[in-house]
Amino acid sequence: MIKLIVGIKRKSGMSPEEFHEHWRTTHAELVRTCAASRKYIRKYVQYHTLVEEYVNGEVPYDGTAELWFDSIEDKDRFFSDPDYLENVSPDESRFADMTKTVFFVTEAEPII
Repeated sequence: MIKLIVGIKRKSGMSPEEFHEHWRTTHAELVRTCAASRKYIRKYVQYHTLVEEYVNGEVPYDGTAELWFDSIEDKDRFFSDPDYLENVSPDESRFADMTKTVFFVTEAEPII
């Protein structure tokens, strides 16, 4: 099992509230209802930066996401699936600054 971790930076001009609302509702529903998601994703979790973190100004990332796949091949299949490309991918740039959003593939190594 591999995990794709995404550090998400909100789109310029979008308030933190607008970002979190869109990501948690609109985008989450697109992922949830995407046929490719049901086929390839084993788990999808959003982690939203706490409101209190914005008190001191800009935050490095507005949230992170974890997408769990059985294999790197399944991750690649998901991101190249026509359903993802047509329905989910276009929404990403509506709330995220894709030039500042980072992606990395990991494998869990439990310690405790």
